[in-house]
Amino acid sequence: MDRPVTDAWIGESLLYVLRERLGLAGAKDGCSQGECGACSVQVDGRLVASCLVPAATTAGSEVRTVEGLAAEGTPSDVQRALVANGAVQCGFCVPGLAMTVHDLLEGNHAPSELETRQALCGNLCRCSGYRGVLNAVREVVTSRAESADAAAQSAADAEAAAADAEARAAGGTAPEQAAGGYPQDAYPGPSYEAQPHAGQPYDEQAHGPGGHGNGHGDYGNGTGHVPAQASHDGPRIPHQPGPPG
Repeated sequence: MDRPVTDAWIGESLLYVLRERLGLAGAKDGCSQGECGACSVQVDGRLVASCLVPAATTAGSEVRTVEGLAAEGTPSDVQRALVANGAVQCGFCVPGLAMTVHDLLEGNHAPSELETRQALCGNLCRCSGYRGVLNAVREVVTSRAESADAAAQSAADAEAAAADAEARAAGGTAPEQAAGGYPQDAYPGPSYEAQPHAGQPYDEQAHGPGGHGNGHGDYGNGTGHVPAQASHDGPRIPHQPGPPG
């Protein structure tokens, strides 16, 4: 929101205006030299030491302080993690730490511990020893990754359900048919077994165990020819080879 400032001296720092003119006391004045990080805020998305920034240079800019991290009065996940992991002790440096961690995670969604330490090197803390802050960053990264995975899975399930409903509405077809048909083995065709000719008993010795001869040729007669048959009801007529060509 716009917070107009009147009667400000042109040489006042952004930190002074935030605390004394606007009543936003989250940022702390720890050194007035930009060394401790307790006064860290974001100006147009960039992390700065507000004690070194002339307030006049931020006219028309978006300034985000630790008070702006909470959404409708609910602390952010970073703020909650800092509390849960014991990073808050005297509390003087915590607003700057919270701003720094937020700034880090906005540009790097999964920082390593070394990258986190490098980001925090401008924030001095004489109480916690930083271990709680490092654990808080790891907790936030894990929680956000799990939330992102859950959201992606939910979106995929919703898309699949919508496709299923659309396929059924299109023609009453099942999703498998709409996707390209049933598998080939879903409805196997009829199976057949070799049967003897009608009217004749099946002679395994004559036809062989496979139904096609006695093993002496392609079809059991030694010539490689198929025996001719007059009909299903009449006698078998052997094939007579013709004169040699």
